[in-house]
Amino acid sequence: LNKPLAALGIHLFNSANGFKTSKKMNKDWLKTFKSCCVVLFLAAQINVFTGCQDDLPADSYYTFTGEMMSDFLKNREDFSLFRRIVERAGKLDFLGTRGARTLFPPINSGVEAFLKEKGYASVEDIPVSYCDTLLKSCLVERIIYTYDLGKTQQENNQLDLPLIIQTDGDTLDANHMVLSIINRRAAIINELKNDSVENGVVHPVDKVLIPNTSLGATLLDENHSQFSIFYEALRRTGLLDSLTRYQDESYEIWKEDYPRFKPNIVCGHDTDIFTAKRPDHRYSGFTLLIVPDEVLYEKYSDRFNEDMTMGEKIDALYRLAEEKYDGHAAAEIFGLNKPVPENPEGKTYKQLFWNKHSLTDRHNPLNMFLSYHILDRLFESTAKLVNCWGVHTQYANPTEWISTLLDFSTIKLEKVYSTVDPAVESPTDFYINHSVASIYNSGQRVRGAHLSLPDADNFSLNVAYYYVDDVLAYDETMRNNVMNTRMRIDFYTVWPELTNNKIRLCGNVTQPYGSYDNTENGTEGGGYNYYIPSNYIKGLKMNENAIFFAQRPKIGMTSAFDDCVSILGTYDLTFQLPNVPPGTYELRLGYGSMPDRGIVQMYVDNVPQGLPLDMREEGDSPIIGGLYNGWNGWRNSEENANGIYTSEELEENARVMKNNGYYCGPKSLYSGNDGTSGPQYSAAKCTLLYNLRATLRRKICNVNIKANTPHTMRIRSVFTPTGRGVFHLDYIELVPLGICGPGGLGEDQY
Repeated sequence: LNKPLAALGIHLFNSANGFKTSKKMNKDWLKTFKSCCVVLFLAAQINVFTGCQDDLPADSYYTFTGEMMSDFLKNREDFSLFRRIVERAGKLDFLGTRGARTLFPPINSGVEAFLKEKGYASVEDIPVSYCDTLLKSCLVERIIYTYDLGKTQQENNQLDLPLIIQTDGDTLDANHMVLSIINRRAAIINELKNDSVENGVVHPVDKVLIPNTSLGATLLDENHSQFSIFYEALRRTGLLDSLTRYQDESYEIWKEDYPRFKPNIVCGHDTDIFTAKRPDHRYSGFTLLIVPDEVLYEKYSDRFNEDMTMGEKIDALYRLAEEKYDGHAAAEIFGLNKPVPENPEGKTYKQLFWNKHSLTDRHNPLNMFLSYHILDRLFESTAKLVNCWGVHTQYANPTEWISTLLDFSTIKLEKVYSTVDPAVESPTDFYINHSVASIYNSGQRVRGAHLSLPDADNFSLNVAYYYVDDVLAYDETMRNNVMNTRMRIDFYTVWPELTNNKIRLCGNVTQPYGSYDNTENGTEGGGYNYYIPSNYIKGLKMNENAIFFAQRPKIGMTSAFDDCVSILGTYDLTFQLPNVPPGTYELRLGYGSMPDRGIVQMYVDNVPQGLPLDMREEGDSPIIGGLYNGWNGWRNSEENANGIYTSEELEENARVMKNNGYYCGPKSLYSGNDGTSGPQYSAAKCTLLYNLRATLRRKICNVNIKANTPHTMRIRSVFTPTGRGVFHLDYIELVPLGICGPGGLGEDQY
C-alpha cells in the first residue's frame, strides 16, 4: 500500500497506539476525488485511497506527525552528546530524511567514556571529519529488529565496514536478559531497543561504535599475547608482511569503463527483471586460523613448554612442519622435487630451502605449514564462514571447500550437526578438516580442529583471525581420508573476490524476490544483485559480450544454498578448477533447468567434453530419463505417502539416468521457506532438490588431476534462445573415481 499512498502524498505511520492520520481535508479536493473513484469506508479500518490526479494542493495532503531519527535525538536528553556529534558532522538533517535505516546511537555516558578514552576534553574537540565517521559507523542502510537477529549476524555500516552482532546468551544485563553485543564493544540496551521511527529503527547502545580501520599486521601485533609462537613464526617467515594487500587502486580507474548499474537483466522467468550493481571496489583479504600457545603446550607437550626460549619454540614448530610435509606425495604436490631454474647445480626446491635459514621461501616447511593456516579471503564473522541456507542437516553438514595461501591446497570448513555426527562435542559447531566415519576412511572419524572466537578484536580492514584447537595440515590424513568423498563446491566460493567484496551472502536471505530487485536502491532485505566486470576476478577469463550476474541469495530459489551465479549473453569463460589431491575424479555440474536456458559446450583443460549440455531439458526429458511425480512431487513412497515410486524403481532409474550422464538433485539440499528467520528444513514448506525435475547434476567427464598442475574448465555458449540463453553456475562436484561404484558415496542421493 505504501507506494500508491506516497504518490498521493498521504503519509501513514505505525506508532505504539496504531495508525494515525490528520483530520483535516479540503472540501474542494474531496469533490475532485469523488469524481475519480469510489471510496469504501470499513468500520474500524484505515481508509485506502488511490490517486487520480498528480497536482493536489499542498493543504490537501495528510499532515505528517511521525518522529524521524533526528527527532529521536532531539527529544531525548540522554542522547544530547551524540546529537552534537551528528550536528558537527552536518548530518542531523540527513537523519530527518525518509529512508529505511537502523541507527545505534550511544547514550551520553558512552560518549563521555569515548571522550576520556581518546583524550578529548569535549565533543567540540572531535574533528568534524571524525564526527562524520562516528555517525556512519553506527548507521546501517536497512531496518533490523533484534528479534530477527541470529546468534551471530553480520551487517555493513555506511563505511562499508562490518558490524558483527552477537546474541549468543553469554552476556546478560542487570535484569538477566540476554544482550546483543556489537563488535565485542557496545551492548544494545534492552530497555530501549527496537524503537521504531518513521525512517527506520533505533537501538541505543552503551558505548560509541569505533570503526576498526587498521590492517592485518597491526591487528595481530596488538592482540598476539595468546598466540606469541604463531605470531613470531608469521614474522620470521615474512608472511606477516604479506598481509598488507587490501584495495586495488587501479580498479578505481578502470571501473569507470562500466556503468554503475546495469538494468533490465532478465534471468529466469520473463517477469524476473533485475538491476545489477557494479562492485564499488576491489578488495583483498585473509582469514587466519591460529593455534594459541596453550594448545601447543597441551596437545604437543613433548615438543613445547612455557620455559623454552622463543627460538626453541620456533625450532619445535619447524620440526613439526617438516613431519607434516615430508614424503614423496607432498613433494610431488608442492613441486619440492623440481629443480630450481636459476640454480646452476640443478638442486631441487627441497634441497635448497628445507632449512631454518630459508624461512621466507614458500617451499620452506614452516612457510608451507603457516600458509595452510591462512585462507585467501576475509571472513569477519562466523555468520559468513559457511553458507547454511538450503542444507537439510538431517542428511549433511553445511560445508565449504576453500583455497589457502599454500599452493594447490584446500581446507574444509564445516558446521557440524549432531544429527550427522553424533560424536561432535557441541550440537552445532564449526570444525576444520572434519570427517564422519565411513567406509572411505576405514571407519575412522577424523575430528579435525574446533574453531572458536578470540576474546579480543578478531578482524580489521583486510584480516580476520580465529582460534583452532589443533594444528592444520594438508597432509595424508586430509588428502586421503577427509577429501576421499564427494566434494560439492558452491560457485560462490570458487572466487575469493565474491567474499572479499561482500557479494556472497549479501543482504537478508529471507527477503524474497520483489520489484525492488529492479531498482538502483538496493533491496528491502539489504544488499544488491551484482554484475562483475571482465578482469575483476583473478584467473577468470570472460569475453566482453558476457554478463556475469551474481544474484543475491534468497530463500525459495531452486538452487543449491539459495544463491547462484548466472552467465548471460554470448559467453565464453574459463576458470581454474578447485584444488584437490592428485588422482582421477568424476567432474559434475549441478544446475537448474529452465525454458530460457541455453546450450553449452564444456571443456576441461581446453579439451571438449562430450555433447553440449541443453539446460532447457528437465529431468523427465527422454534424453535424461528421470522418474518424477510431477514437477516437485515426492518420488519415494517409503518417505512420504504421496510418492508413487518404490525404492527399487528409483534405484533402477538412477542407473538409467547415470547411463545418460545425469544424476538427480541431492536430498540434502532443499528449496523453500520454512517460515523462520534462520535456515531450517520443514517438510510442509520445503522441497528437496531430489524431488525437483528441474534440478539436476550432469557428469562432465573423468578428469585426471595432476600434481603441481592447475586445471581449467571452459564453458562456451553454442545456442542462445531469444538472445538470452542463461547459463546456471550453481555448484560443481569432484568425486574420487574410486568411490563412484555401485552404492558408493560418490553416487549417493545426498
